[in-house]
Amino acid sequence: MPLVDPLLAHYGRARGRLTSALTRLERGGSAVVVVTGPPGHGRHALLRWAADAAERRGLQVLTARATPAATTVPHALTGALLESRTTTADGRDEPLQALADGPGELLAAAVRARPTLVVVEDVHRADPDSARLLAALADRPRGPVVLLMSTYGTPPRLSAALARMGGGATELVLPAVDERGAAAMAAAVCGGTPADDRFARAAAEATGGNPAILEDALRRLAQRGHPPVAAHIPRIRELAAEAAADHVVRVLRTLRPDERTALRALAASGGVLDLPALRRLTGTRPEDEPALWAALEATGLVTPGRPLPGIDPATATRVLADMPAGERAALYERAAELAHRAGTAGEDLAGLLLDTPPTGRDWVVPALRHAHAAAVRREDHAHAAACLRRALAEPLAPAERARLELELAATEALTAPEAADRRLGALARDPDPALAAWRVRAVDHGLLRGYTHGVGHALADALARAEGAEHDDLVALHWAAHHGWREETDPGTPRIPRLPRVPRTPAQAGVRAWQLARDGEDLAGTLRLAREALVPPAGRDTLLLPRLAACRALYLADDYETADAGIAALLADVRRDRLRAGVARVLTVRAEMSLRRGLLSDAERYVAEAERSLPPGGWHPATAPYLSAVRTAVALENGDRDTARACAFVPAPAGAEDSAPWAYLLFARALVAVADDDLPEAMGLFRETGRILLRRQYVNPALLPWRSLAARTALALGEHAEARRLSAQELALARRWGAAGTIGWAELNAALPTGEQRPAKVCRAVDVLRDTPAGLAHAWALADLAALELRTGNEPPAAAPWASDLSALITAHPSSRLADTVRRLAGDRGPAPSPTDVRRLREWATLSQAETHTATLAGQGHANRAIAELLSVSRRTVELRLSSVYKKLGVSGRGELRALVRGMESN
Repeated sequence: MPLVDPLLAHYGRARGRLTSALTRLERGGSAVVVVTGPPGHGRHALLRWAADAAERRGLQVLTARATPAATTVPHALTGALLESRTTTADGRDEPLQALADGPGELLAAAVRARPTLVVVEDVHRADPDSARLLAALADRPRGPVVLLMSTYGTPPRLSAALARMGGGATELVLPAVDERGAAAMAAAVCGGTPADDRFARAAAEATGGNPAILEDALRRLAQRGHPPVAAHIPRIRELAAEAAADHVVRVLRTLRPDERTALRALAASGGVLDLPALRRLTGTRPEDEPALWAALEATGLVTPGRPLPGIDPATATRVLADMPAGERAALYERAAELAHRAGTAGEDLAGLLLDTPPTGRDWVVPALRHAHAAAVRREDHAHAAACLRRALAEPLAPAERARLELELAATEALTAPEAADRRLGALARDPDPALAAWRVRAVDHGLLRGYTHGVGHALADALARAEGAEHDDLVALHWAAHHGWREETDPGTPRIPRLPRVPRTPAQAGVRAWQLARDGEDLAGTLRLAREALVPPAGRDTLLLPRLAACRALYLADDYETADAGIAALLADVRRDRLRAGVARVLTVRAEMSLRRGLLSDAERYVAEAERSLPPGGWHPATAPYLSAVRTAVALENGDRDTARACAFVPAPAGAEDSAPWAYLLFARALVAVADDDLPEAMGLFRETGRILLRRQYVNPALLPWRSLAARTALALGEHAEARRLSAQELALARRWGAAGTIGWAELNAALPTGEQRPAKVCRAVDVLRDTPAGLAHAWALADLAALELRTGNEPPAAAPWASDLSALITAHPSSRLADTVRRLAGDRGPAPSPTDVRRLREWATLSQAETHTATLAGQGHANRAIAELLSVSRRTVELRLSSVYKKLGVSGRGELRALVRGMESN
């Protein structure tokens, strides 16, 4: 006969054992079978199946179910058995009460008369008198009888009787539904449609292996017309959660009031309260607890344990969701108060507080802040933000509230940046006179992440009411925010005063130093103001963004030592304030500074730390291109050209184009194009970099030496006049600025051959750079000098004055682009065929038609833009095709590709 109840679909082995017991009963034997398992695991369904099977065999069946209400009523369970009907020999149903008087004698007479299956559901709730009779029946049956019971924990009298029987009792433990069982149940519920393996596995996991919950969820799925296949895994998970919640509600309705109260208290305590505290919360007595815990364990909602049972968080949430909101909040509040009195602290206490109403207790906010810090350390930013939002619900002094708002905004910046900006804007607009310093810090924190319309308008609103030092600092912050990340003021904001030529605060000094450095004038004034911005009494409480501007001005002025100390102090402060976006930004500046000094390993480490602090996708659109630019330049100098290409062409976020950070990224892309020997492309990118910077009057070549590198590119393209013009411009601007590193680099590029040999001027530039912290510029100047002298033959390589310096650089960074260049210089005595040319020609045949066309045009000297126009595709498509070509052919860039194409064309 087909199964009617899907709960039984996966219990084939248990049904086989019961079938054997019924066969034994038919033959005059007796047995005791105990079926155990949590509620919902099919105990009752299995017993009902056995009762139906016994009746079909013509056996006498007595059935009863013990209930919580009757646990103290004498012979309540025995009476229920006697009230069940039996079938007489002539086929008539007859009440057992007519056969004899007295429950014990009546039960004994019934089982003596005919082979009988006695079915008792939930025998753990049996009243003491009935439990004694069942124990006697199990111990000394009066006739052929199978005693079939379901239980979750057995009464002591019955347990003793079963123990005396030894191997005569069979225990069937119903396991949780596994993948195979879930598949069988799905087929039974969903009209025979087989479930695929992924669906069955997900369904079993989503329901915790509870057959009743799984059946409920599967029926809901079938009612919606969905088959049990992998495509509906998200849906079965949703339905399983709904079914589990309904299951909890059904179980709660079966509990006595004291059991329901204890279960809710256990759920609200979250495992934090000990037994004495839980007693105070529930009002229970020690002598009542064994029976109470046993009753709760029998529900299947808690797990056995002593001195307290356990409850998983999801079940606890469902148990408490059944309570009225006010009662639930009051329960949490009492639990939190008891936990605090018991000495509970930290996250355990905060977990209770999250669902309580404001209490006004002085210990609440410190506990929540402690939990916030712990959650931040483990990267659980959603929970960290929840802790601070709950803390802000408490009655707080204005300054304490402002501090919490700042901390919460720093956390929200990682998960809800728009909410963080709104929070900072609201604090900046707070008119309380006592919050002047907090208003300024709110604007500072918001701008450090990146300029936004909201923070910009909040700054303007705050500035309209500000006076004294607050006014001066807000003016400084406005111009600090525009020191390269965004130049134009948003429409609708009031006009902001210019910075005074004589700064009135350390913040103004830092920003004014940057302005001078940006304009490339007054080196001495730049150094003085930048140093003033970083020395005490600036210290920890000095504004962050102006200090960053001061540090950048210092390294543009060759004072790397002071800049590095300032960056280190600034980094400590942004970490103290948990400003992850600020940490990432400061680390990226530190990476750029290390790169300029030629400290490639440090630069790579700082870039990696910046990305760990804030992944690229979390950066503000106004600052993200700067990270990509520095990542690109670091990878390129370290000889990792593939990574450099990938970083350079990461899709830009909306709103990033045409900003100063965008100019940095274009500059980095130009460097990649030079490395790939795509000189026309590089020339266009260098010029676009200059256009963006010059529109903002960023003229100092120390920022980005785009003119000198464009001059080198023009020289390689044979545009000597343009090379001389660009080199002369940079040299004039460098001398106006006055920093030795900038002058040395400009003199080097002005001295490179443009139709005449000037090694003496190159040597002089190398000497200038040697005495500056610009380590990378000095290294490349040495490489230029080496190339020049090797071409002119003035010095044998081993005796050349640059040999030892370059040897040291190669040893320090053996895989760098510079090391590769120097090795090629040392071994280059004219073009020589590559040993891999034959393999590359074979690989050429594997290129697709589109890749072949693109590679041929690139090898013939066409820029990416021109190739895109010729093939009617986007530049990005050209870049992707060339990357694939380089990988397939094993070439390092455009130069090797050009040689290969020319070699094929000449044959």
